[in-house]
Amino acid sequence: MFQDNPLLAQLKQQLHSQTPRAEGVVKATEKGFGFLEVDAQKSYFIPPPQMKKVMHGDRIIAVIHSEKERESAEPEELVEPFLTRFVGKVQGKNDRLAIVPDHPLLKDAIPCRAARGLNHEFKEGDWAVAEMRRHPLKGDRSFYAELTQYITFGDDHFVPWWVTLARHNLEKEAPDGVATEILDEGLVREDLTALDFVTIDSASTEDMDDALFAKTLPDDKLQLIVAIADPTAWIAEGSKLDKAAKIRAFTNYLPGFNIPMLPRELSDDLCSLRANEVRPVLACRMTLSADGTIEDNIEFFAATIESKAKLVYDLVSDWLENTGDWKPESEAIAEQVRLLAQICQRRGEWRHNHALVFKDRPDYRLFSVKKVKCWISSPSLVALPTVSSKKR
Repeated sequence: MFQDNPLLAQLKQQLHSQTPRAEGVVKATEKGFGFLEVDAQKSYFIPPPQMKKVMHGDRIIAVIHSEKERESAEPEELVEPFLTRFVGKVQGKNDRLAIVPDHPLLKDAIPCRAARGLNHEFKEGDWAVAEMRRHPLKGDRSFYAELTQYITFGDDHFVPWWVTLARHNLEKEAPDGVATEILDEGLVREDLTALDFVTIDSASTEDMDDALFAKTLPDDKLQLIVAIADPTAWIAEGSKLDKAAKIRAFTNYLPGFNIPMLPRELSDDLCSLRANEVRPVLACRMTLSADGTIEDNIEFFAATIESKAKLVYDLVSDWLENTGDWKPESEAIAEQVRLLAQICQRRGEWRHNHALVFKDRPDYRLFSVKKVKCWISSPSLVALPTVSSKKR
């Protein structure tokens, strides 16, 4: 009798339009209930049964109910899901799998299955990348995910590293590729191989990408030349390696190892400013006045250099503080360290007076002894000028 009745349809539409609604972000709690946060001042209670329709972080539209002067939200429409692609830990085995997202407020296991073509038999404890395929507010009966990538097994000591890389969709290996000859194509490089350039890095560093040279000038001025390793001397524009570097954009530094932007033959050898090896670089020559101001006669140019020493942060710091047994291998290198320390002091004072100064914080090293991860704090070292060129 009332089927397809236009008056009834109009009444339903009118009631729907008059029902109060609110859009906001779901905030879950460990007790099963949640809140719909509309803004910084307003939120609505979401009862536990209604929380089964949503997930922490979902942006939704909800119907607002009022009962006994208490307002509650009933999720109605999904605006933007919190989870799309995510990492998590697998539960179960064979055909009955679930995945728990790696998030402190997402405790419930989401039923899942492995994607077609993914050749891995998932088992309890495995880490995986997953993508959400079903959501109750999209008309589905429940949440459901698809495992799209195997990360590693549960007992792998490097789980935090691999999971972090997978979460951000970053590579786990160095790119493939080789370089055989310099591709300067007529580029004129200034020969700076006679100058006493030095690199200052950690003892384990192999990809030394910046070297420094300093000298005194009249009127209590100092000249600093910063030389940056030039991978474009080996990589043709538009080549496979160039495209790979464009995608990666930078070297990833993780506790204990790195994943380079370039093949290791380049990052750790041909493009590494190794001591006593001639290398192509991009250089910047600048003049510092007595008060640390960098003068306007800054010059950028292509060059070749030959680093005369690979120095180590903590050893140089100890030597400048007159402690430890290490000392520079020659007076020329010692003079470079003293001049670089002067530059650092001048620039530090200039920054203190004219710009921002980084807080002096301890450095940390992560190591593992018998499967127990430990953090070691060490005081900050005497600062020396360093330049990072890891980004493309």
